[in-house]
Amino acid sequence: MKKILITDDVHPLLYEGLQQAGFEVHYKPTIKPAEVLDGINEYEGLIVNSKVYVGKEMLDKGTQLKFICRAGSGLEVFDLDYAQQKNVIAFNSPEGNRLAVAEFCLGALLNLMRNISKADGEVKNREWKREENRGFELTGKTIGMIAFGHTGQTFARLLRGFDVEILAYDKYYHNFTDKHVSQASLDEIFGKADVLSLHLPLTAETNYMIDYKFLSSFKKPYWLINTSRGKVLRTEDLLKCIAEKKILGAALDVLENEKINQLTEAEQATFDKLTTIRQIILSPHIAGWTHESKRKIAEVLLAKIHKIYAV
Repeated sequence: MKKILITDDVHPLLYEGLQQAGFEVHYKPTIKPAEVLDGINEYEGLIVNSKVYVGKEMLDKGTQLKFICRAGSGLEVFDLDYAQQKNVIAFNSPEGNRLAVAEFCLGALLNLMRNISKADGEVKNREWKREENRGFELTGKTIGMIAFGHTGQTFARLLRGFDVEILAYDKYYHNFTDKHVSQASLDEIFGKADVLSLHLPLTAETNYMIDYKFLSSFKKPYWLINTSRGKVLRTEDLLKCIAEKKILGAALDVLENEKINQLTEAEQATFDKLTTIRQIILSPHIAGWTHESKRKIAEVLLAKIHKIYAV
């Protein structure tokens, strides 16, 4: 019987569906990465989220592996080139959480522009500052998106009701201009955007792509949202641009190091700065984390695994 290992918490639909299809499923959401490595030679399939990195050592030891997949959207947890060399199929499930992330982006953007979190903290501290929290309306603004995959496209669809201009830049995806979204160059986004929303995968190419030069290239002050990966954005450069009033505010659902209790001294200093700036909203990588997306991710993975085996 074909064995599949699931290393993280997933919706029961996934492991129950795999069992019904005839697979032997080992569901071990508390397993440690070292334990995965020790036993990986037993499995044809491996389903992970973020705690297990599937690199050369794992792929070499997983002599029976036919597929590896991510219960989520990022593929940075896999050595994709080496997996291809080993004839191991690698895939993810961005279709499952794209709506969750897009809705979060919309909520975060409205929060930033209307000072909702800032005002909430002030009122709870018995500060009643109406004029200081006078916000901006989203309607009529220009939204710049960097990368236009599953999430960017879904966010664009949600924004249609706000009568905004949407400019999207994607190095690898082209010819997507329609009546709602215009394919744009970076220079066009730098020149017109009121909002910058990042939807980049983390790769060698995008690692710290959003640095001071990039952030300071915009012609007018803007709001920034990052729900992609923390290491596409250099946090110190973001802080510098906020101090220089180039950036009006930022919503960060992802950080360079998300193990916030294991920060280096330098990382801790940067994190402390983030927590003192009221124009910054922080959340613990929850944009794609809804009850609905948990089920949808399971449905997507189940369908893709069935397709591999033609179940």
